[in-house]
Amino acid sequence: MADGDAGPRSLNAGHEMKRGLWWMGGATVAMRILDVGGSLLVLQFLSRSEVGLAALAWTFAVVLEAFNGLGVGAVVVRQRELSHSELSGVFWFSTLLGLAAVALMAALGPFIAIFYADARLYPMMVASAAKLVFVGAALVPLQLLTRDLHFKTSGAVQSLATLGEVVTKVVLVIAGFGAWALVLANLARGVFLCLAIWRLAPFRPVFHAADAAVRKAIRFGLSVSAAGIPYQIYRNMDNLLIGRVLGTSALGVYQTAFQLGMTPLEIISQLVNRVQFPIYAALRSAPADLVQAFNRSARTLFLFLGPVAILLSFGSADLLTMIGHGKWLPAVPLIQVLAWASLLRGLSQLFPPIYVATGRPRYGIVDALVTGSTLVTGFVIALALAPPGRGSQWVAWVWLLSYPAPLLVNALLVRRCAPITLGGLLAELRLPLLGLAGLTLLVGLGAQVTRSFGSPLLSLAGLIALALAGHAVFLRFALRLRLRDVVPRKAGAG
Repeated sequence: MADGDAGPRSLNAGHEMKRGLWWMGGATVAMRILDVGGSLLVLQFLSRSEVGLAALAWTFAVVLEAFNGLGVGAVVVRQRELSHSELSGVFWFSTLLGLAAVALMAALGPFIAIFYADARLYPMMVASAAKLVFVGAALVPLQLLTRDLHFKTSGAVQSLATLGEVVTKVVLVIAGFGAWALVLANLARGVFLCLAIWRLAPFRPVFHAADAAVRKAIRFGLSVSAAGIPYQIYRNMDNLLIGRVLGTSALGVYQTAFQLGMTPLEIISQLVNRVQFPIYAALRSAPADLVQAFNRSARTLFLFLGPVAILLSFGSADLLTMIGHGKWLPAVPLIQVLAWASLLRGLSQLFPPIYVATGRPRYGIVDALVTGSTLVTGFVIALALAPPGRGSQWVAWVWLLSYPAPLLVNALLVRRCAPITLGGLLAELRLPLLGLAGLTLLVGLGAQVTRSFGSPLLSLAGLIALALAGHAVFLRFALRLRLRDVVPRKAGAG
């Protein structure tokens, strides 16, 4: 069917999610260990101002990355009938968009550098934007792996890209490149992603001009990206405002807190969505199965996110005490807020993929506008009213307090896509939430004991052991889950 609305494929959604989470989850854990380890190492060598300057430079490139492919990646996953020639047309379109993004940044960069009164920003922003050329070239082959549920290969590609980024970052920081080390490492991620995908994925494009089918795919992609563009803008507006109002040193502390308190959990939620989106697309004509898949996503998200949020909340002080002779300790209260905010944010991010999979991407635009306007308004008010030295922490609180309104809006919108109800979702989350409450109490009491160890390393190790043991007991005896319940029983393709 030309519109991609074929009937549901014959698949076991639960099994495919387990298989996807097994391969992609393993890759994600490996990536996060590499990334966090590398980031903590380089924090020993960098100043707060250097981290803030690099964060400001790549933030503008991340905003431009919202235009990456203009949503055609979702079309590749959703419309399986696209021919190789049509996919090639989409490939050239996304690659040329990356080149256009670099040209746009080169044109706007001088004015941005003047606005922030720092000439160093301009070359850093252009270098950061160059990553989008490689990301654009990798878009179609990477989405084909997702569409065909080749999670093992996709996970390997992402892991290799992260490894290349971390090695580049560590080597350049030790060599004395300062803020440029972070900028060039960000560019290196795009390069390594492109190299890995071209080595491991079978797709090879041919020269093909945009015909009617390609133009139709682009039009649908535009409706998808209409939601993604506001998301990337509001998602990064905190960095842009803090950098302008409070300066790069304050931004360095805030960015460190965000990287530790929000980004690990954001990656987990992106993992769940990446695994579930092709399943949603395959089940979009089977409402009962779609509801079950969505509820399973929410349950899985909380079971993954919750223990990490708890550990970050209670263990961040021990971790940052060991880094940079304590110069990053001002990030601790921010991490403790952002870790809990990430739970609400992760739940909110479950909705847009189901909108796209069911052919209603305009609902994602509504979600992005409501969330974005709430957050950005909160950021501005927080920075205007916060007492001296508390601006960044007030911005962190905005993340936590802003999500109830978007969640309510999404609960109303999603019922037009599938018979998903707030009551059914809460019933699915009841036990995970009770378990997280108990684990929070357990780790909180344990933190009082581990602090008496006299060593932040031993204290952190004790908290990790306690959290893992407590969560394992909860999974086994409250949810009746065993290892075989989360490991795919059959070896799948990919």
